[in-house]
Amino acid sequence: MKKSVLRSATFLLIFFGLLVSAIAQTSAKGFIGVALTEASGPAGGATVAIVKPGSPADQAGVKPGDIVVAINDTPVDGVATMTYMIGALAPNQIARLSVIRGRNWSAQRFTIGVVVGSPDGAAQPTATAAPPAVPSSSFPMPASNPSADVTSAPSSSMGTLAVSGYTHLTDPIEQSFTVDVPAGWSSAAGLARRSVLQINPYVRSLSPDKMTYLLIGEPTLPSFTPPSRMGNAIGYREGKLYDAGLGGLALVMRYLPGAEFARSYGQTMLKGLCPDLQFVGAQDRPDLARKAESLFPTVIPSRCDGGEARFTCTHNKQEMEVRVEAATRVTRDNVMWNVLLLQAVITPKGRLDQAEETLIHMGKSISFSPAWIQMQNNLSAQAAVAINRRMQEFFRQERKFIQNLNSVDENFSSMDEIISGFSTYHDERTGNDYSLSNTNPNKWIDDSTGRIISTPTNSQPGWGTYRLLPRAQ
Repeated sequence: MKKSVLRSATFLLIFFGLLVSAIAQTSAKGFIGVALTEASGPAGGATVAIVKPGSPADQAGVKPGDIVVAINDTPVDGVATMTYMIGALAPNQIARLSVIRGRNWSAQRFTIGVVVGSPDGAAQPTATAAPPAVPSSSFPMPASNPSADVTSAPSSSMGTLAVSGYTHLTDPIEQSFTVDVPAGWSSAAGLARRSVLQINPYVRSLSPDKMTYLLIGEPTLPSFTPPSRMGNAIGYREGKLYDAGLGGLALVMRYLPGAEFARSYGQTMLKGLCPDLQFVGAQDRPDLARKAESLFPTVIPSRCDGGEARFTCTHNKQEMEVRVEAATRVTRDNVMWNVLLLQAVITPKGRLDQAEETLIHMGKSISFSPAWIQMQNNLSAQAAVAINRRMQEFFRQERKFIQNLNSVDENFSSMDEIISGFSTYHDERTGNDYSLSNTNPNKWIDDSTGRIISTPTNSQPGWGTYRLLPRAQ
């Protein structure tokens, strides 16, 4: 009974977190960098004649000869329609191109997600879900049920990643769950709560050599609402962050399937942790979708999508491998969507399989306290005023542990910071000073939690209440 209560509640929670850039609101026309001709086939559409090198379309994997038959599930009947639809999008919005590639028996149909750029030719980061040449091994996500069936592919790593054993770590704020983390590693775990129904468990673990970083969840997530005609009419356009009630936040954002979501998370949150992050590939993962559905069943008609994104980056002058995996779910009536599962690995090249095995063990070990489940049920039944009053102490305690999470991030980055140095950043609202690295010069703080993240550009993070921290003069 207690497990079923938790599972039904998690549909309303953002259970394992997410990071996605907010959609920029701008009057500039969208640009992806392609020249088009009319498609001659029975499916209609627009044929890509030329792809501009370095453009968003080029980075996403669009090829000359591709026939675009739909954008964001809206049919494309010709060049004029596609030109209008792309031009109507703002920079940083995702255009999901439904593409036919090849002819006759060899034709393939799939979706490529392109992050729209600006018409001045500046390429924006892109997202793709093109079919992979080689399917990846199964990489199950962490589950709240410690007895969940979890398997892993045999390791082919040439590197070594010593884990001598595991130690228990308990959520220090609400004692909601326990998790096994590698002994001797620098680890942080907790339950970030924005409201009664908006809670984000997270785990971070950093190896003693500061070269392998394991991540589960993201503490600063809102819930998500797809844009709608009625919402646009009352000012709730894509990119708007609003109060969803009882202290929770919701972001108006077009639904991102698991693979697109995983890439967006990597290109925003992880780019600030590991310099020179480069996208390698993305693919759908139906196995992750099935696992998410089994762990978090719902009676509400919905669709679940799993996917992964892979990257490389440079840390301590070594080539690193990065993998992000996510499962997202959207209601069939397109009223809301959330992220059911999210985890990531950053590790030196050759260690990925071993690092994933460690992360799998951590995910299997997560166990929620029956007492906390009962407390959560009780909280959900109380009046809004009484609930918010009771939560204030949790919020105050949470800030202390978010600072610990910030410290784990900074420790991972410290190898690169030896070269780049540090600068002092001053928070005028609180009077606090922070000594932070110069690897990524833009520092953002979330007022509701105290979470600090770094970004290589001055694009504001797309969730939470992040604001820029200026350097001290």
